[in-house]
Amino acid sequence: MSETEDNVQICDPVLLNSFVIKNKRCRVYFHRGKLIWETDGSPYNRYTLFLADVIAVDYVHSTDKTLCCPSESQGYNQEESKIAGDSNPGLSQRHTSFIIHYGVRGKNNNKWRYQTVTMNHTDPRQIASWVKTIHNYTNSFTKRPKRIMVFVNPYGGKKKGLQIYEKRVKPLFELAGVHTTIIITQSANHARDTLLSCSFDNIDAITCVGGDGTFAEVFNGLVLRTAKDKGIDQNDPEAILPTPSLRVGIIPAGSTDTMAYCFHGTTDVLTAVLHIIFGDSVGLDLCSVHSNATLLRYYSSVISYGYLGDVVRDSEKFRWMGPKRYDYSGFKKFFANVGYDGEVSLLSDSSDPSKGPKCKDNCERCNNKQHKGQRTKEASAGGWKTFRGKFFMINGANVSCACVRSPNGISPYCHLGDGCIDVLLIKHTNLLNNLRLLLTLTSKEKTLFDLPFVEVHRAREFTFRALPTHTSQSESEPPQLIPGRSVWNCDGEVQWETNIKIRGTCDTEAPSVRFLRLCGDSPLSVFAAEC
Repeated sequence: MSETEDNVQICDPVLLNSFVIKNKRCRVYFHRGKLIWETDGSPYNRYTLFLADVIAVDYVHSTDKTLCCPSESQGYNQEESKIAGDSNPGLSQRHTSFIIHYGVRGKNNNKWRYQTVTMNHTDPRQIASWVKTIHNYTNSFTKRPKRIMVFVNPYGGKKKGLQIYEKRVKPLFELAGVHTTIIITQSANHARDTLLSCSFDNIDAITCVGGDGTFAEVFNGLVLRTAKDKGIDQNDPEAILPTPSLRVGIIPAGSTDTMAYCFHGTTDVLTAVLHIIFGDSVGLDLCSVHSNATLLRYYSSVISYGYLGDVVRDSEKFRWMGPKRYDYSGFKKFFANVGYDGEVSLLSDSSDPSKGPKCKDNCERCNNKQHKGQRTKEASAGGWKTFRGKFFMINGANVSCACVRSPNGISPYCHLGDGCIDVLLIKHTNLLNNLRLLLTLTSKEKTLFDLPFVEVHRAREFTFRALPTHTSQSESEPPQLIPGRSVWNCDGEVQWETNIKIRGTCDTEAPSVRFLRLCGDSPLSVFAAEC
């Protein structure tokens, strides 16, 4: 994968020489962002490495460093020499090999691997020339972040966030020359509150090590901070939110890691870290949730009423169980089979949510600026539609919501940056249909569109109103105490207000994501969000 021309602002060098690689003599070429080496003898092998996939390049030191590096007593700065390619034969020109650290995608999946290649030559001057050229070339990739603020959630998922950062994230950031500012979250909304007040000086990007809840805190804090700095009223549902200037990355360390899976096509930590280092980006929509002219929050994955709302509400009582609490609460609520009366009104979009193609690299739909700017009723050919009934579940999906347990997700053809929400209305029926629903969600071939009791609509915005039940109730009661009502599951967190308005905000957040070299309908792979 090669960098775009606007991201490489240097002349295009050409190098050609012979090196010894794994005890075999190879001809090595460097030109137009590609490093190619091929064996001289039999068997013939040829390898190609795009410099866009290179993490770092460095000299290989002798066991006795005094043989290859100048002593400190000489007042010589080895790091400066390495970068500059100092030609002083008495100092830096004693190395006879260098190592390239790079990432490579697996052949049959979305996971990336970390690899190295060491090249040996008898002439130290040739080594210095190649190190200097490769370093300067990779350093010209201006989209690569160099200073990152990292939020680490030590309590999410299996409580391994800090361990994941120290052992698997930090070493690669250091190797890539990324300077990090670490903040370990201590309570709910710690990340959000920090971003509302901290200085963004000397920060290129923000990354979180955690699950969907931690990611939600980060982008809520960043978007609210941007709106505050721009003087925009966040409580106005019609307000056009500005795009934050900082990119956001997510490294999975939660329970389900839906957003990481949607971005990268996997929940592999190494893949996420490499995508952040490489720095490619794509736009991501956010959805605003309002009630009574007050902003409740923004969400990036899904908001769900009914079954999933009941699950997240019930699971709060069993946090001591870790991620297994969702299985336990899900089992209970599945057999409870509770339905909720409600009314959904939506401003439908003209596109069909049950048909492809899937969102992928350079997605035509997401890149269509004219389409993304359409905000009027006339622009949405479907107009306003209203649905009343008893529902087992109502979902407003901003992304496909695919994860390890649900390869296709709730809505496989949902797009990252088209300004729309896929609204799924699942009618209340019987336990057998509920079982069909759950089995379909875990299937690699089937989708929810195949079920007769599921309706899917693509909308620009929608509202929900809980209909009165036969049980006497008072609207003045706290939402969690009103019988016959569920709650909303918003990015994995409980949202107590029942009657809400949800609106898609087009490309508010530009996730810093790494799309893989896709073929056909292969799932997209990204690493995080560039805001």
